[in-house]
Amino acid sequence: MFPEITITGSPYDRGRQYGAAVPHMIAHSIASYSRLFAYRRGMDWAASQAAALEYLPLLHAVAPDLLEEMRGIAVGAGRELGEIVALNVRTELMAGIGNGVIHPDWPAADARNRAAGVPRHLDDAAPSSATPLDDGECTTAAAQPGATATGTSILAQTWDWQGDQRGACLLLRIHTPDEPSILTMTEAGMLAKIGLNSAGLAVGLNLLRSHADGQGVGMPVHVLLRKILQATSFAQARAFTALAPAAGSSCITVASAEGDLVSFEITPAGVAEVLPEAGRLAHANHCLDAGALVGECEIDPALSTTRERLGRAWNLLRATPRLAISDFQAILRDHDGDPRCICRHPDLRLAPVDRAESVCGIVMDLGARTMYVAAGIPCQVPFTPVQ
Repeated sequence: MFPEITITGSPYDRGRQYGAAVPHMIAHSIASYSRLFAYRRGMDWAASQAAALEYLPLLHAVAPDLLEEMRGIAVGAGRELGEIVALNVRTELMAGIGNGVIHPDWPAADARNRAAGVPRHLDDAAPSSATPLDDGECTTAAAQPGATATGTSILAQTWDWQGDQRGACLLLRIHTPDEPSILTMTEAGMLAKIGLNSAGLAVGLNLLRSHADGQGVGMPVHVLLRKILQATSFAQARAFTALAPAAGSSCITVASAEGDLVSFEITPAGVAEVLPEAGRLAHANHCLDAGALVGECEIDPALSTTRERLGRAWNLLRATPRLAISDFQAILRDHDGDPRCICRHPDLRLAPVDRAESVCGIVMDLGARTMYVAAGIPCQVPFTPVQ
């Protein structure tokens, strides 16, 4: 099971507690993303931090409390602020970079990281001997109370990414005066990812790609996820999705204990809403809204499994009149069409930087305020309830 930590108090104090609790895990995240930025963008860790610090004016404007929390994380973990910001804007720093890209300057960037003593994994980041199928794609499935056996809203997803980043996963509990309490599965050093709060709101995340991605500074999706988890109502959460234009494209699915359920397709061009059908909703890694589709990058069916996974998720959602927690767990463990399936296993022919897999599975019961966590490939580990 992933380690759990609890942070309380002022933004800076919360961050300092966070950083001091898991400095080794934050170093693990830095090793993962310094490698990724070198491999995909030819940027060493110093250049990545410089790019991340360009987000400071935006962060100060839209989330000054969370910027202070990041300052605290840096101090607590003994890192630079730029390193923590780089982790929290890592999606935006990679926006506009295609699947499987190997930058010609990656060996030089990697060498500079070595010389600077940047944390690193033991692998040598050599190119893969096979073509990556896709670049870390997740599958989300959800249902409103009228479609579930529990009579509660349920939101579930796999988180697919580089398998060795599982070593940086943790469950973060956040207690803040005058805000809902939060439980989120996230990567060490980052503010939030998949999670729910005491007000009965939950969020899930799927990566999207559009032609406008990576053109400038914009709302970091992991900061936005945390902002939504600070919301006290679905209306407030919906308003947060349009707080600032995005720098990269993603889909955030938001569910509430009252039965609200929407997938927000967020691109630099704006925000589109995808609504449930018969109380059910599924999303993968392509746009479903007609307007969002206009700017979407072309998807090569040979290199992406998104449409197959979405279709399979819908088939499974429709197969049961009243979906139980166990049905959602089964969806996340599904191997139909293997290896082009929802529950994905690593291709060991690939270098670790290319080796995507289902890092974990999460099922959230909003009525019970309970997160069921499979802290590994979902078919291989139990789902553990966490309240």
